[in-house]
Amino acid sequence: MASIVWDDKFKTGNNKIDNEHRKLIDLINQLSDAMQAGKGKEVCGKVLGDLINYTKTHFAMEEQLMATHSYERMTEHKAEHAKLVQEVLDFQTKFNAGAVTLSVALFTFLKDWLVNHIMKSDMALAHGIAK
Repeated sequence: MASIVWDDKFKTGNNKIDNEHRKLIDLINQLSDAMQAGKGKEVCGKVLGDLINYTKTHFAMEEQLMATHSYERMTEHKAEHAKLVQEVLDFQTKFNAGAVTLSVALFTFLKDWLVNHIMKSDMALAHGIAK
C-alpha cells in the first residue's frame, strides 16, 4: 500500500509539474514499500540517489518556468528547493556513514516536505505563472 496516494488535491493545474510530482511521490512510495517489507535500509541508498538526481531535473524545470513567467516569489521558492537538496544530501551523508535508522526519518521528512511544498509553494507557483 502506497503511503502517498496521488489525488486531485495535489493537482496544481500545470500538467508538467503534476507529472513530475507523481514521479517524486513514486520515489517516496518506493521507500515506504521497502520499509513495510523490512528492506528500508537496502532501498534507502538507491532512493536517496534517485531523489537527488530527479529533484535536480524537477527543480530546474520549475525554476525555468518561474524565470520565463517572471514569478514574483521565485527567490523564496528557489530557496526552498535549495534547502531540500541540502537536507537530502545530509541524509545521504548520514546513510553513507552507516546510519541504521535513517529510512524512517527520511521517509517522514520527504513525505512532509513534498506534501507541504506541493500544497503551498507549488500551488502558488502554478497559479502565479497561469496569469
